[in-house]
Formats: sequence, structure tokens, C-alpha cells
Amino acid sequence: MHTGTLMSRRAALLKCEESFEASDHTVYESKHSASITGIIKYKDSPEWKLAYKELKDVLANREHVPNKQERKKLRQLKAKKSK
Repeated sequence: MHTGTLMSRRAALLKCEESFEASDHTVYESKHSASITGIIKYKDSPEWKLAYKELKDVLANREHVPNKQERKKLRQLKAKKSK
């Protein structure tokens, strides 16, 4: 997968609610399992934990891509050196 796609997946996983109990869902709404629906909603589910672990393992093997602040700092240092 492309690194951007993986980072989007990470963002989606981090947006999940902590647990069904901590969510704003009522007791009348059922807690569907991700294995049934294919949708991960809560961080306390085994599916979320597995998906996040797999994602972190893949990202750990990728090279570091500087973020906006890091790129800015590198450009500034390069500009100073070229003067």
C-alpha cells in the first residue's frame, strides 16, 4: 500500500470511539461485531487492536518521510549553507 493510504487508514482507526460503553450509543442499539459488519467502530475490539498492530508493523518498515515542519527546517538549513 502507498504510505498516504496507510496514513489515512491510521487516521480512520484513531477516529474510532474508545468503547461501546464510552460512546453515545444507547443500550437499545446493538453492539455489532466488526467480524459481522466488516466495520470497526471501537478501539477496545480485537479487530481494531489487530488492524492497528498490523498497520504499525508495516509503517515501522517504511523510511521516514519528513512532515511539513521538518521539511521547512531542512529547506532553511540548506538555504543558510548556500549563502
